[in-house]
Amino acid sequence: MFSLSTKYERPDLGDGDGYDPQAKAKMAIARWTGELLDRNYPGHPWFCEVIMARMGGVIKMQLRGLMPPDRWYVVKLSDVISDPGGKRTVLKGAGELLERYRIPRGGFSVDHWNEAMNLAPIKGRGHLEPLR
Repeated sequence: MFSLSTKYERPDLGDGDGYDPQAKAKMAIARWTGELLDRNYPGHPWFCEVIMARMGGVIKMQLRGLMPPDRWYVVKLSDVISDPGGKRTVLKGAGELLERYRIPRGGFSVDHWNEAMNLAPIKGRGHLEPLR
């Protein structure tokens, strides 16, 4: 239903020179995460953001349209790195997100999505209605 897309947004919101020494690493991790999620839980509207700092970083995952824009499932990069292949940590988090909204782990289903929208009304999410 939803297709994977990736893009990079500068951290300075266009106010500065736009140089981000971690841009390539952030994009590579976000792309890897998105492709992993799309391969294992295809069709869901995943949104991933990577934040890196000198002392570590995180991968933030969100189900767009179902979760409020200020809510994320966060995975530490150190946990991903210490996990052989990194997949188990990310997939566990994404699976837990789906289960919290009573969506079975697996591919996208309009019926499951509409049921989740009706069971978990979220104030502030009003820009989307159940899919038809």
